[in-house]
Amino acid sequence: MQYSKQGFAAEQGPNQRAIFEINDWYGGEIPVDQEGLSDLLEGFCSLDGRARMLVRRNGSYLAGSSTMAEVFQLGTCLHLRNGILHVSQPDHSDGMLALLEVKAPDVRTLALPCFKIQGHLIIRATSLSRDVVCMSLQRATEMVEPELADLEEVFHLTKTEAAIVYDLFRGHTPQQIADDHDNSIHTVRAHIRRCYDKLAITCREELWRKLNAYRLT
Repeated sequence: MQYSKQGFAAEQGPNQRAIFEINDWYGGEIPVDQEGLSDLLEGFCSLDGRARMLVRRNGSYLAGSSTMAEVFQLGTCLHLRNGILHVSQPDHSDGMLALLEVKAPDVRTLALPCFKIQGHLIIRATSLSRDVVCMSLQRATEMVEPELADLEEVFHLTKTEAAIVYDLFRGHTPQQIADDHDNSIHTVRAHIRRCYDKLAITCREELWRKLNAYRLT
């Protein structure tokens, strides 16, 4: 195995089955085909909207969710060449190498600047086995609407109160909420006071802190 500032060089065998070890569970090697791995990662992606991929420690790409294609097509900071993962800017090669060397239960993070668009590609990695690393990816340039657990059920809010609490969590002001819901500012402020009572909080900062625990994405 060789590593250079231009990427990760490794032999890619013709075998279409990815084999890795999960010693803690089974004490041996488990053969898993690439289609099965991709389906598994696709399911995880559906839970939180983040692209995921499995990579060997030599940088060879094993499998990924369908959204990985968008990441590679963007080509601003990360791409594949001959089945090997590359960073577009050599200055970040050492950071990618550190991700590939992560040992469970540690999690490492790398923020790759996107030189064609503003923002970063944020990659988090942890070890799945002796030879395989799992990475999740998200683009900091994307405006992602937060998804919360059912506020009506959790905090016994009315539908209107839940909508107002969600808007507050998104950073909207009471006046913006009043305009969006075609209500007077006085009505919205009355709703907010009732919401605060039901959530057992007294201010916007406490609302953000409390609802973060109920954030799904």
